[in-house]
Amino acid sequence: MPNGGRNTPDGPVPTAELLGFEGGNIGAGGLVCGGDDGYIYYRSESDGWKLYKAKPDGSGKTELSDRVPSCINVLAGWVYFCDFKENFSIYKVRTDGTDETKLVDGYCNNLYVAESGIYFDMRDDNNTPQVYRADLDGKNMIKLVPDASLMYYYKGKIYLGTKQLGVYDIETGKEKVLAGTYIHNVSVDDSGIYFWAADKGEFHCIDLDGVNDTIILHGGDFFNYCSGNLYYMGIGENKNGPCHTVNRLNLTANETVVLLEEANEYFDARGKWLGITFKQFHEHPETIDPELLKPNEQGEVFVGYSESVGYVYTAGKYLFMRAVLRESLLLNGKLDCIARLDCGFLIWD
Repeated sequence: MPNGGRNTPDGPVPTAELLGFEGGNIGAGGLVCGGDDGYIYYRSESDGWKLYKAKPDGSGKTELSDRVPSCINVLAGWVYFCDFKENFSIYKVRTDGTDETKLVDGYCNNLYVAESGIYFDMRDDNNTPQVYRADLDGKNMIKLVPDASLMYYYKGKIYLGTKQLGVYDIETGKEKVLAGTYIHNVSVDDSGIYFWAADKGEFHCIDLDGVNDTIILHGGDFFNYCSGNLYYMGIGENKNGPCHTVNRLNLTANETVVLLEEANEYFDARGKWLGITFKQFHEHPETIDPELLKPNEQGEVFVGYSESVGYVYTAGKYLFMRAVLRESLLLNGKLDCIARLDCGFLIWD
């Protein structure tokens, strides 16, 4: 294909070069990644955080490695990742699970893989991140920027943080400050640079040249921008009071869709509702049945379980989220799971 493309389960999407990542998935931990072979590559919640692949419908689940991956990238028949078991050294393994190879030995993070190489930060002896580039086989590693964290790679430029947002042109060696705020969850495409201004509690977009800073959203958490949509956790309300919601904001239409509403009441170890809401527990704890309180060294602790949601990961048209959900407990006997959100709601792993 003349212009290259980005890997997704629905085929390549034109970009300047082939990329092994999509949207803000890596900034969200990189626990799920779509490949151009129709598979989803992910860290399994059902089997000890091992590296797996599966079809979007959950069939064909296959273990690829017993390492514990993060920053998962998939490019040209290889899966690249940082391994928790080995101090976050960088590995690659073929998409069929063969030829597992260590590429970089060290405390690595924020791994972005493209046709032009692998980009990542690695901590030095003073525990300070340094930004590097290496070939796809791990050779010819060079330091690009000292004392900085890598936030994103796009079209020959790397975006740096975290106390301020900067951009470094790899070809020219020029660096520029784009925003003087503590930043996280960076994502870049041809429409602009998207990031969470954490100290302001705002999600922003600025032009690629660093001007026209626009506030997209006040509040929220767990942001992932991809292809015109912003996925995030917000606050909603139901009959039990305030609750967390997982949302998709379409920036063109300025329309928000709730993908999932977190349960805001407690349940027991078997998933049975206890009839106690978050609001009751925090505002009127004296109304709780004493039998549901277990004393410990710190006082009384409520014996109950609750749900929690997190980042949405995009894989083409498919959406996945790592979460703690009651439905998973009922189905699989454990709370931790990966849910699929593009088809309603489904416990996927």
